Amino acid sequence: MRQFTQNKYIEAERKNRYIGAKMKKEATNYSRAVVAQAMQNGIQFNWPVKLVFVWYLPDKKIDPDNWSFLKKFIFDGMQRAIINRKPFLDNDNFTNVHKGYNESFEIDKRHPRLEIYEVEI
Repeated sequence: MRQFTQNKYIEAERKNRYIGAKMKKEATNYSRAVVAQAMQNGIQFNWPVKLVFVWYLPDKKIDPDNWSFLKKFIFDGMQRAIINRKPFLDNDNFTNVHKGYNESFEIDKRHPRLEIYEVEI
């Protein structure tokens, strides 16, 4: 996902709520597409699970909390990713996400990305 951060989202919302809504929709749809592809490749999580988010950022210019805000759209995309009438995540409510998540931040100038893992506890 291109550099879509919390500050950019807040700025868009302040300019015009429709611009913010469009950004949210684009981010959610991007997440949905990535998760749907992962599902087609056989990836599935056994909810409820603990998650690990490893953010590989292009540089140190943007604060980590600005990136981690994207989890909102990622969870929404996980719910909208449906293969054979089965969503990747039924609901991102307390029932499925109560085990929480850990995050770490690394720099990878050549291949910025986010990796999400299911962790058994």
